[in-house]
Amino acid sequence: MIGTGFAANIHGEAYERVPGYDIQVVAVASKLQDQAREFCKRFHIDPTNIYDDAGKMIEEVDADVIDLVVPTFLHAPFAIKAAEAGKNVICEKPLTGFFGDPDIPVDQRENVGKTDKRIMLESCLKTCKAVDDAIAKAGITFCYAENWCYARPIWKAKQLVEAAGGKILEIRCGESHSGSHSSFAAEWKYTGGGALIRMGAHPISAAIHLKLWEGMIRDGKPIHPASVVATTARCREFLDDLPEEQDHIVSRPVDVEDWSSTIITFEDGTNAVCIASDVTLGGIENWLNVYASNCRIEGKISNNNSVMAYAPTTKQFADAYTIEKTETKCGWSTAQPDEDWMTGYPHEMEDFMGAILDGRKPVSDLELGIWSTKVFYSAYLSAEQGTRVKVPTGYTLD
Repeated sequence: MIGTGFAANIHGEAYERVPGYDIQVVAVASKLQDQAREFCKRFHIDPTNIYDDAGKMIEEVDADVIDLVVPTFLHAPFAIKAAEAGKNVICEKPLTGFFGDPDIPVDQRENVGKTDKRIMLESCLKTCKAVDDAIAKAGITFCYAENWCYARPIWKAKQLVEAAGGKILEIRCGESHSGSHSSFAAEWKYTGGGALIRMGAHPISAAIHLKLWEGMIRDGKPIHPASVVATTARCREFLDDLPEEQDHIVSRPVDVEDWSSTIITFEDGTNAVCIASDVTLGGIENWLNVYASNCRIEGKISNNNSVMAYAPTTKQFADAYTIEKTETKCGWSTAQPDEDWMTGYPHEMEDFMGAILDGRKPVSDLELGIWSTKVFYSAYLSAEQGTRVKVPTGYTLD
């Protein structure tokens, strides 16, 4: 595993819950050695196998898989290194992005978010092709860690849509909360964008996945994204003059957006409306609704009301987990009984292990990662230009 932070812990917990496979994390790479030691202790990993050089670990360690749980700007370089070493890859979302001039050390880059979005899109297409070529040349399995493809409400929605036999006409979906606590999230040079790519990656990729899947089960060929119309905003700028008691938003963007709305139009003329927000109070909100010709399905991944808990003050549940990103535990809380299960992490890792061992494509694969990247940056270009933008079908702009 490369990375030992928030996402790495989610993956570590998921590995422990995968039935039928003997999964062992044999080494970790991290620049944060204290964090790495805590990670190894938690997941029973030999602490002598902690590397501070991820490239060296990829080359030296006898492993079947390299799991990339690092900031987005490191995804593509490490994925290519792993492929060149003949190792299968699990890569967190998003696949890649634009992070500024690669000839300048990342911590010295400034105002990357102000770069022309057409330049960003062209750069991302080149990176996607480089990853695609490396994976194909190595003949290894690439697993795109978009857990929404495995989230239980979306999994059930697919079952119901297939049973009903109707056509998906519209998808409405979104992810929102009051802002990331990670300093990486504030700057484009680390994440490749703001709310649209960091949080919108989930609903956008899920919508793309559903249409690719629908096309295959109905006609034997996927339905691809054709064009996008998008709007982004920096709501933090509206709040800076508010009194402290009127501002409970955590988000502090530097050169990224903290709100976005993206409409994807697919090849068959149907649409998906995808919202991403860093300025929504009340805990994380993950949802996806499907509107088909003969059915309607509403999926609340979180916060759903399967367990509702009330506390008269913040003291009662101070030491208990209720829901991610909540501002307070006073009053009613949507206390999630098993958030990782609902959001699909154990099911994702089970599929990945099976795909790697069987030499097949996982449900969430490189194709989804590439199409998602194309949509993200087509959406950024649309928001900049104020026009509809065609999603590239290949690796160059038409």
